[in-house]
Amino acid sequence: MTTRNIYKWGSPEISEALPAHTLSFLNSQFQVSPEFKNSLPKGEKTLSSLKKVKLSNGILANIRKIVGKENLLLDDENRAKHSIGKFYTEILNARYGKVENTVDVVVKPGSQREVEEILKLANSAKIPVIPFGAGSSVTKALQAPKGGISLDLSKMNKVLELNSVDCTVTVEAGILGPDLESFLNERGFTCGHFPQSFEFSTAGGWVAAKGAGQASTGYGKIEDILLSLTAVSPNGVFESKAYPAASIGPDLYKIFLGSEGIFGVITKLTLKVRKYQKENSAKGSFIFKNFEKAVQTMREVMQAGFGKPHFFRIQDPEETDISFRMSGLANGKEDYFLRWIGYKPNERSLMHIIVDGDPDYSKFVLKKIRKIAKRNGGFSTGESPVNKWLHQRYSSAYLRDYLMDEGVRIDTLETAVTWHELHKLWENTRKYIKSFERTSCMVHISHAYETGANLYFIFLSPMKGESLESKEFESFHKGLIDTIHKNGGSLSHHHGIGRMLSPWMESEVGIEGLRILQSLKKIFDPKGIMNPSGMLGLK
Repeated sequence: MTTRNIYKWGSPEISEALPAHTLSFLNSQFQVSPEFKNSLPKGEKTLSSLKKVKLSNGILANIRKIVGKENLLLDDENRAKHSIGKFYTEILNARYGKVENTVDVVVKPGSQREVEEILKLANSAKIPVIPFGAGSSVTKALQAPKGGISLDLSKMNKVLELNSVDCTVTVEAGILGPDLESFLNERGFTCGHFPQSFEFSTAGGWVAAKGAGQASTGYGKIEDILLSLTAVSPNGVFESKAYPAASIGPDLYKIFLGSEGIFGVITKLTLKVRKYQKENSAKGSFIFKNFEKAVQTMREVMQAGFGKPHFFRIQDPEETDISFRMSGLANGKEDYFLRWIGYKPNERSLMHIIVDGDPDYSKFVLKKIRKIAKRNGGFSTGESPVNKWLHQRYSSAYLRDYLMDEGVRIDTLETAVTWHELHKLWENTRKYIKSFERTSCMVHISHAYETGANLYFIFLSPMKGESLESKEFESFHKGLIDTIHKNGGSLSHHHGIGRMLSPWMESEVGIEGLRILQSLKKIFDPKGIMNPSGMLGLK
């Protein structure tokens, strides 16, 4: 067994060579030596031996009685796959055959009753339990410092009810994004939640991480889509009702939003759905002479009151330029034309727009946006850039593995910020990232609000080798988080906290905030078995 089976993004069948123009860009930008590139493991290394299973034969036998022997997995490959997510150092270490902090066993329940029985057993024996959706976490949330059980919910993947009168759907937490969306589309609806991890993430994972989709500007983040849930904790079963709105004290179900498995296991969800016909969507794109005018346009649109697009995205000048170069458009006829009319490389900024809904509404909103964009110097570039982006909206996640094969480090960090602090945050964070030699920094806004937006930083640089790379990345990453937080950015906008951002939680929510979280933890999980050790700032 090779380690690429463990860390590779997405479908194992997909393996594509990078296009020649992309390789040319990488070679000119990062100047990775062929010798170093050839020395990097491409995933062919054998997985190092994992730590021994600590659970007794008696415990394992009892788990088998609950779920069946085929749903209890003890092999190293499954244990390793369920102990890492997609954070950079997790993947880097796995390339060299190392997966640490592994679970003892992978368990696949098929029903809520089985989840309840497993938690009852684990609680009595003080065995850690880590809920597992589809493994796309980027916050170290799946690691198991104390071992224990990875509770894989992939068998709990059914649509339980579509209520077309109320426009709601009730699903089991392990349903994958494409399966849910396909079911809804066939019946004229959409959930409207499309994270980049859409193909390899679950509805329960969306709620546990408090995620956002690429169309969240119109449809809302998952907290705007979620109506109710059922969760199993070591202390019992919590279930809320799917009212359209209510005033019955604090919304208790929202305690599980963003809880990342520390209170219990989310088993069932009721979500809003919207009527949807793909052909009714209106698309457009604009290029601006600078990032400031693009952001001004986005802010004016969000605050204008005529409606808003569902998908709204701005690429900053460096991301726009790199997109041109990596796609082979640089120095082409479109590029030269844009330069000729004043939209220059390293200054221009590209905007993408999709408006869903009734055709009259979508056309009306796009027409209004076009007027604001034109007033701010935006040049219409039509539907083509949007369609090209949609074509690769999920496949671009595969690039990380291929870039690392070429000796290029790539990772991301995202944040939310108010409009009045956005440019300061963008400039100072870029300044920090660019202070490192031969480092590219691409930034985009993909979620917009009346009061602010998110900034999504993508950074690329040459890798340094096994031990040096890990140490240098950790130092760089810490400085990056500090820079974002000191300049008005939130710790996270949609990826969650996990163990990665846990050391900064006190500075984000305060001592009282941590006390409240710890108190809730004791109520739901008095023995501390649920995803323990360093989650969300808790010890």
